[in-house]
Amino acid sequence: MYILIFFFFIASASPSSILSGCNSVEGSSIAHFDFEARESGLKKKILVVGAIHGDEPESIKLSKLWVERLRKIKNPSNFWRIIPEANPDGVKNKTRFNVRKVDLNRNFPTKDWDEDALIHWGKNQKSDLRRYPGPSAGSEIETQCMLSHLENFKPDLGVSIHTPYGQFDFDGPSNKKLKTNLLPWKRIGTFPGSLGRYLWDERKIPVLTIELKPNSLDKDSLILLKLQDALSDLL
Repeated sequence: MYILIFFFFIASASPSSILSGCNSVEGSSIAHFDFEARESGLKKKILVVGAIHGDEPESIKLSKLWVERLRKIKNPSNFWRIIPEANPDGVKNKTRFNVRKVDLNRNFPTKDWDEDALIHWGKNQKSDLRRYPGPSAGSEIETQCMLSHLENFKPDLGVSIHTPYGQFDFDGPSNKKLKTNLLPWKRIGTFPGSLGRYLWDERKIPVLTIELKPNSLDKDSLILLKLQDALSDLL
């Protein structure tokens, strides 16, 4: 009951801002929350993206729990930008992809997109309709919104929250690791059009993917909230 009441409260909170052009295909706003670092802090920039896949509601819950926690901290060590729902149409329709049936995490305009994205989709993912990378690189309005955030915020670390595998996946320096055993640590690698390839492989901005287990927030909400503090290990 506590989790449900708490989630209802933070879900109804007003967004801090919406970047120009940050809407979904069907016109839903893609809101974000910004938090300033205290003067004596580390003062690095952390960008958190939830629900780039619309059928992963745990990612929205954790994003919003982090928003509420940062509001209570008031002056965290780092700058934060949190986007709880990067794919609002997918959230509404409970689909991995957006309303144009494109997997947004295969649509980023990586250098190899034109040559490899559709080939990789057909060969390695057997043309799985849930993972269609789109008709062209960066074709989706939601992807363009994420690109605007990257240009506007210029993060030092990206955090992408997903389900359901129950693990950490890190695209970044080999000597960096979270000092927590909350989830197993695995390095899966990147894909044409993925956020990890776009940021780390091409721009050397590390990306942590948090793969939550289904319903994990019901069991580990306090631990997952404190995970926020451990992210400085990756900066």
